[in-house]
Amino acid sequence: MFRRLAQIRRRRDAWLAVLAITAAAVVLAMAMTALATTELPADRQVRTVTIAAVVTSVIGVVFFYWFVDSIRAMGKKNDAANRLAGTDDLTGLHNRRAFLASAERELARAERQSGELALLIVDLDHFKRVNDTHGHSVGDSALVAVANVLALSVRVDVDIVGRLGGEEFAVLLPGCDAPTALQAAERIRVAIEALRVAAPGGEVAMTASIGCAAIAGGGLAAVQQAADDALYAAKRGGRNQVVAAGAWQDRPELREPAKRLAREPEEREPLKRSA
Repeated sequence: MFRRLAQIRRRRDAWLAVLAITAAAVVLAMAMTALATTELPADRQVRTVTIAAVVTSVIGVVFFYWFVDSIRAMGKKNDAANRLAGTDDLTGLHNRRAFLASAERELARAERQSGELALLIVDLDHFKRVNDTHGHSVGDSALVAVANVLALSVRVDVDIVGRLGGEEFAVLLPGCDAPTALQAAERIRVAIEALRVAAPGGEVAMTASIGCAAIAGGGLAAVQQAADDALYAAKRGGRNQVVAAGAWQDRPELREPAKRLAREPEEREPLKRSA
C-alpha cells in the first residue's frame, strides 16, 4: 500500500511541476503578446518585459525548488521504508531477507577481489526453557540483549549482524579468515555467557552455540551449509562452544549425536537463499 501511495505521490508531484512551468511560460507568452499588440513607448515595453520575465522566473524558481524538495523528501521516506522493511521488529538488526541479501553482495565482492569472508551462525542453547519458565516478555528482552551484545562485538560499518529467526542470529565478517573469525566467535560466546537478563524472581543466564565457516567457493549456499553443519556439531558436542566448519569431522564426539540432544531436539528453520 505504501509503495502504491508513493507512486501516486511521485506522479502528482511531476504533474504539478509541469503545470507550474507551463503557467510560468504562459505568463511570459501573454506579456509578450500584449506588448506585440499594444503601442507603447519603448521604455515601457522594456519595463513590462522585464517585469514579466522576473515574475515568470520567480514562479519557475519557487515551483522548481518545491518540486526538488518534494522529490528529496519522498526519497528519504522511501529510504526509511526500505530500512524498516529490512529490519527485525524486535531487535532492530537486519532481518533474514536483508541479511542474506547483504551476504550475497559481500560474497560477490569478496570473490571479485579474491578477498576473505567468514560467516558465524549463533544459536542460543535451550532458549525454549527461557520462554516456558519466565514468559515471552522476558524471552524477548533476552533476545534484544543478545542482539546488543552482537552489535557491540563486531566492527562498525564493516561486519553485518542479522536475526535469522527465533533465537538464531548470524554475523558476516568481511575480510576475516577462519582463525580470525574463530576468535571473534569465541568473544561473542563469552559475552553471551556473561550476559544476565532481569526476570521476575531473579536473572536469566544464557549460552550459545556458534558455527563458523570461511568462504571456500561454491557461493553463499555452500558457506551457509558449512556454518550450519558446524553449528549442529557444536550442539551435538554439548553446546556453549564454537566449532569451525570441517574441524568437527575429526572429532567423534561431534559426529555422533549426544544423548542429551536426542532427548531435547531443537526446532530450527533451515537457512534459505534470499529471494
